[in-house]
Amino acid sequence: MQTILIPPLLCSALVYQPILDVVWGRGSVTVADTCHDDTVAGMAARLLREAPEEFVLLGTSMGGYVALEVVRQAPQRVRALVLVSTSARSDTPEQLASRERQSRLVEAGEFDRLVDLAFPGVVAEQHEADPALLAVWREMTRTVGAEVFLRQQRAVMGRADSSGLLETIGCPTTVVHGADDRLIPVEMGAEIAGAIPGAELTVIEDAGHFVFFEQPEVMVSVVADVLDQLDSAR
Repeated sequence: MQTILIPPLLCSALVYQPILDVVWGRGSVTVADTCHDDTVAGMAARLLREAPEEFVLLGTSMGGYVALEVVRQAPQRVRALVLVSTSARSDTPEQLASRERQSRLVEAGEFDRLVDLAFPGVVAEQHEADPALLAVWREMTRTVGAEVFLRQQRAVMGRADSSGLLETIGCPTTVVHGADDRLIPVEMGAEIAGAIPGAELTVIEDAGHFVFFEQPEVMVSVVADVLDQLDSAR
């Protein structure tokens, strides 16, 4: 069974490096293209065009928005769903205003400044001074670059609210969230898990929004369990 990984906003495929071996060891794996469409619906449609008939879907943050849109467009093709550090809601007016400010900063030529300003909100407060995490964050974001970031921002700002979709999801679903996520609070993960029939919620301690690098060993174990359970059920 192929697993498709959908990256967060402003993140390259590097974001999934900690789990690549464990996913690849259980079947083929691809990373979705989220760089060339300016709507979440377009990202989902591109994924579906390029995907096999059935697949496992793992989406993080913006990748979770795309994953939910894939389920909206083609629910019968998704064998299992893993939603990490994400929300089913559309942006609040305050969030939209913040994204507008970020976009203006990048349009003014301050992309590198934005990357560094965003970092404290991406990790748990206790990890703000971790130079290794900052180095990884800078590497993956600069691979994406300013033009793609602006395109992704437009997509995220215009996305549909998926709250009403949740109760219709019938595939096995695991929701994963960092306990100390300051960008998308853990309550958003709990809300998703509570609305999807049979969904399981895993809260990762000592982790913020950057959970794959803040707690890589835990995430390896979580993803391995999901894929092994799916294989056992086949």
